[in-house]
Amino acid sequence: MSGGNFTLTGGFWAFAVAVQIPHAPYLTIVASGPGVATISWTPATPGFVLQESPGLAPAGWTNSPSGATNPVVVPAAGPTKFYRLHRP
Repeated sequence: MSGGNFTLTGGFWAFAVAVQIPHAPYLTIVASGPGVATISWTPATPGFVLQESPGLAPAGWTNSPSGATNPVVVPAAGPTKFYRLHRP
């Protein structure tokens, strides 16, 4: 919907609270534009790889195509995905 000085865009953003592991980089996921989100971690510690899973019961973690790229922009539409950092 739009009109006047406003625009209303339909959609749904669901962000979860992550459990922080001591001495691991802090993973952040933020909306960064229409239909996309940016995933980043600080500090940008070498040796961590972004992994994704379509679900958590059971989790099927695989390396994200982005690998160790930091930050990475991902689509926010489509099937649900869960993300984590992994140090192989």
